[in-house]
Amino acid sequence: MTRLLMEWRLRGRTRGTLTLPGPDWLGAERRRRPIRFMAVRGRGIVLSLVLSVASLGALAWPGLNTGIDFQGGVAMEVHTPATIDTLRGGLAASGLEGSLQRFGDDGQYLLRLPAGADSDARIEAAKAALSAVSPEAGFPRLDVVGPSVSGGFVETSILAVLLAGAGMLVYLRLRFAPHFAWAALITLGLDLSKTLGFLVLTGLEFNLTTVAALLTLIGYSVNDKVVVFDRMRENRALDPERPLEDIIDLSLTQTLRRTLFTSLTTFLAILPMGLAGGAAVTSFALPVLFGIVVGTSSSMFIAAPMAMFLERWFSPEGPAAREPASLESESGYL
Repeated sequence: MTRLLMEWRLRGRTRGTLTLPGPDWLGAERRRRPIRFMAVRGRGIVLSLVLSVASLGALAWPGLNTGIDFQGGVAMEVHTPATIDTLRGGLAASGLEGSLQRFGDDGQYLLRLPAGADSDARIEAAKAALSAVSPEAGFPRLDVVGPSVSGGFVETSILAVLLAGAGMLVYLRLRFAPHFAWAALITLGLDLSKTLGFLVLTGLEFNLTTVAALLTLIGYSVNDKVVVFDRMRENRALDPERPLEDIIDLSLTQTLRRTLFTSLTTFLAILPMGLAGGAAVTSFALPVLFGIVVGTSSSMFIAAPMAMFLERWFSPEGPAAREPASLESESGYL
């Protein structure tokens, strides 16, 4: 019915230009005068490398706050009005080794006990110790993960990230020239390393939910870079004689509004999860929020300059030494 009404409404009308109201604050003026992104390409890449190296160092020490999924052991949620010092005193008096941290709202705590053959006995001992200092204590959730299961989680998570990266490399290599594919993959590695550094800095628990967040960031970050690379390829085919730096500036300026609006809407959609979603989704929402900021900035200041450097590496004579070619004949950019 809707289709019939639209056909009746448009019957007999000629094709025209659709003009949207409102200020074109990133429109024609930006197309005439591209933003000089490439003027800061060196500083952007150096800053990104420094942050990534620092993040890798933080992974070595103090390291990620791995959850029970990867450590193995017992995770017990405790609800009580008692203070954390009182609860820790009760555990110490019973001789139990474990870590007690605040979890969620006031009066909610998470107790982690190391893995072992006597898990059931230590669970009952922990409950007795906590109930002795706080009779009103409740234990609404209890998770037990053995060492073999946690080891399998580690191997599966590493394999998932590697397969995701390999799949993205294959896709980019089939669609773009080699320097584009490797530039996106290197930038993706820098984005992930900084996200891991963010997890270390904030002390967020690294668990299977966090692995899902990293996989989400891989897809989001690569999608953002594909848009920029595709516009670079189009502008290169339209004006082969134009300097590559100018083509990159023009392409980034033309895609800037799309990049910013897409990132902003995604950020605002996930922000409530990070602020009020609770501990169940915090380990997913906060890394994704951080990754959106990092991935958006890397698309503008890291990925495109990296593609230019790699192109000159693969072709030492530079793009000016090649004869101009159209989009259909320049197979290296298809």
